Amino acid sequence: MGLFGSKQRVEFRVPDMNCGHCEGKVTDAVKGLSGVSKVSATSADKKLVIEYKGEAAPDLEAVNAVLEPAGYHAE
Repeated sequence: MGLFGSKQRVEFRVPDMNCGHCEGKVTDAVKGLSGVSKVSATSADKKLVIEYKGEAAPDLEAVNAVLEPAGYHAE
């Protein structure tokens, strides 16, 4: 662990992302999860990348709990 803690990443697929508006909704929904330090959503490849601090990555269930009210789901 470095001076600023260890950053790790986890990736999910969000098949319903189709545009920049979708990317924004997905990013806004996920950035509030505990331990999340950075979120990147890309509709072109349907990818959601979450950088987090700490031992445990946000799991699929937690990600979907915040995405589903916004109309999306992760795989």
